[in-house]
Amino acid sequence: MDSISSALGSVDLRQAPPPMLIGERLNAQGSRRAKRMVLEGDIDGLVDIARDQVEGGAHCLDVCVATTERSDELEMMSSLVKRLSLEVEAPLVIDSTDPAVVEAAVRRTPGLPMINSINLEGDGSRFSRLAPVMKKYGVPAVALCIGPGGMAKTPEQKLATAGLLRAAGKEYGLRGGQYVFDVLTFTLGTGEAEFADAGKSTLEGLRSVREQFPDSFTTLGLSNISFGLQPDARRALNSAFLYHAVEHGLDSAIVNPREITPYAQLGKADRAAAESLIYNTSEGALAEFVARFGGGSEAAASSAEKIDPSLPPGRRANFRIVNRMRDGIDLDVAAAVAERASLPLAGGRPDAPREATHEGAIAVLNEDLLPAMKEVGDKFGAGELILPFVLRSAECMKAAVAELEKYLVKEKGSTKGRLVLGTVYGDVHDIGKNLVKTIFENNGYTVYDLGKQVPVQRFAEKIAEVGADAVGLSALLVSTSKQMEEFVDRARLDGMGVPVLCGGAAINSSYINRIAKKGGVYAPGVFYCKTMFEGLRTMDALVSGGREELMRGWRARLESWSEPAPKAPAANLPRSSVAPRPPPPAPLGAPVRLGPADIDMDGVWELIDRKALIKLSWGVHGKAGASQQAPHEQMFREWKGRVTKEGLLEPSAVYCHFACSARGQVLSVKGPGGDVDFEFPRSAQPSHLCLADYFGAEDVVAFQAVTAGRRVSDLVGEWNERGMYADAYYLHGLAVQFAEALAEWVHRRIRSEWGRPGGLRYSWGYASCPDVAQHELVWKLLRPEKSGMELTGAGQIIPEQSTAAVVVHHPEASYFTL
Repeated sequence: MDSISSALGSVDLRQAPPPMLIGERLNAQGSRRAKRMVLEGDIDGLVDIARDQVEGGAHCLDVCVATTERSDELEMMSSLVKRLSLEVEAPLVIDSTDPAVVEAAVRRTPGLPMINSINLEGDGSRFSRLAPVMKKYGVPAVALCIGPGGMAKTPEQKLATAGLLRAAGKEYGLRGGQYVFDVLTFTLGTGEAEFADAGKSTLEGLRSVREQFPDSFTTLGLSNISFGLQPDARRALNSAFLYHAVEHGLDSAIVNPREITPYAQLGKADRAAAESLIYNTSEGALAEFVARFGGGSEAAASSAEKIDPSLPPGRRANFRIVNRMRDGIDLDVAAAVAERASLPLAGGRPDAPREATHEGAIAVLNEDLLPAMKEVGDKFGAGELILPFVLRSAECMKAAVAELEKYLVKEKGSTKGRLVLGTVYGDVHDIGKNLVKTIFENNGYTVYDLGKQVPVQRFAEKIAEVGADAVGLSALLVSTSKQMEEFVDRARLDGMGVPVLCGGAAINSSYINRIAKKGGVYAPGVFYCKTMFEGLRTMDALVSGGREELMRGWRARLESWSEPAPKAPAANLPRSSVAPRPPPPAPLGAPVRLGPADIDMDGVWELIDRKALIKLSWGVHGKAGASQQAPHEQMFREWKGRVTKEGLLEPSAVYCHFACSARGQVLSVKGPGGDVDFEFPRSAQPSHLCLADYFGAEDVVAFQAVTAGRRVSDLVGEWNERGMYADAYYLHGLAVQFAEALAEWVHRRIRSEWGRPGGLRYSWGYASCPDVAQHELVWKLLRPEKSGMELTGAGQIIPEQSTAAVVVHHPEASYFTL
């Protein structure tokens, strides 16, 4: 069991990133407002509280209507559960001291709710009454670490009580996934010596329970830690404690999400004061903390991003996009459209047909939403935002536009321009292209995404079909970037007259200048766009009054550019002085194929380069990423758990040792069907190295190919289509680095079979062996298609998260450039 659900949706008990937030304000025992509404029988008001909690970020809702003043708790709970199930998407957490009320509410709730709570206090009667309900309906429950001897206070007591709860549940057939352990926390606000270490004990208990019972989950009534303190102090302490609890294994928290400040947004001094109190590092920690926030200090609140309800709805929508606050943006957009069109609202939406709201919707798009995305882009360009946060803003923008489209009359035109986009023929990499699509669409452009491996002819046909304002070409490798040149040649010959935006790791400004000038300047323009936002600025200029200035600057740069002098031909370079070494005692024979059951997944995870993952694949670098290193370390752990649990990776590998011989720049490999010759280029650097130089007349070489599996590529595409841009980006980056780690794991296995250290592996597409077309030769030797890998016509591997390499045993092997 790993999720709970309502009639309208489901929520994973382990979120990525964590935690799952359980909204606490729909509880008459803890909220004066909720209690007042329960006493008044105000179901509408309670539903409004529920909506507010969800808009504030709650994944599910704790529901309790028990009061001493009313005796009809069962009827009240039944009525409220019915309304919530029809009108609020979030799953419910049923909270009552009366097991009969709990069972009735569970029975009336569509989907799979959670029970709050079970324990072994006293004679254990509450557990014995609710355990059969858990078994019958298959629901999980918050399991309080309260045993026959009372509440567990020390880490050891918390772990022992959790064990007792698990043992007691076996009699009823409960599964480990039905336990959501609350290891309990006690207030740090009293100053009592008994609870001075309460924060530290809770964190240690969390870690112990999570490690001992990995198939169960954890939660906390988070705000208990700050009970008795002033509001600003509570916010700061709760926020800091939540961060450290997640670090120690917390899966969910019962909390008011609107009263939590992201840890990175807490001031350094506020964090230090809170952490001193949590870990009890000094005798005066509480006094210092209270003094810091005494007198209603706004030190903590000032660092949190909060929406001012007095702002016009359009400004609220703008604020949500910039600050990545998706929940509630649809209602703000609807209200903004109604305000612009001077229309009343009905059910939260403008009470008028689309024709009456069209102009208002256009105004909201141009005056509120697009400026928000521009601000996001400017912050990214200035190094103030990391890329994953840009994608979260893009998700907000997508939700806003989805609401806005209800009020637009399409035939009147609501697009800034039309871009035909695709990855060039032979290239299977599309993460960069997908980012461009996301940013362009969320800035008001219509994007015709042709996908991967798009032939020149297909680009030409689509441009003519839709009357494109520009075409975007993406390429990752040098070999496939030649398709850009072919397109510009074709566009020049056919007089297409369409500007060309080029991007990707394989190209640079010199290459683009070369193809723009070849055979005469391509007048409509060929632009090198290093980032998606550079592409956006170029497109904005092309479709606006800035086109003339853009073209003037582009032509001036093109005229001042000259072709660099060519390097010396490889054939005229001398051979390096590398001396061959005796071959290792390699086990020559048939290729070794490894499936998921043969691969040491823990060993592969340990080999993942965390720095490369977080900084390169996840884009968490620069000054914007400085405060995000620790949260993304935690995110790595959560993603690792998720992909393992859900089986998102389907790794496989193949490798084999072959006899070989070298002559000049050719390595001749004795394959099962005859000799296979690889010709490697020679470096123009003083070393004059060539990969063939590392082998002798009678030698041994190994080849390998690995993949993370096809499911990742499918999911990345699916999630992008659903607007889950950040999740798709995180999964893609993780799979890329997993494939690299798997390649290293296989390489180490090859080394162990050789019985010697040293040596390197070289993948095609990089400097020492740039020709990816040689993958076809590797396929003749290893037949990787039997392990789930294919080749495109240009020699690239499918799935994208795959790699092939030649493994050199020579101890002096090094990486070099040509």
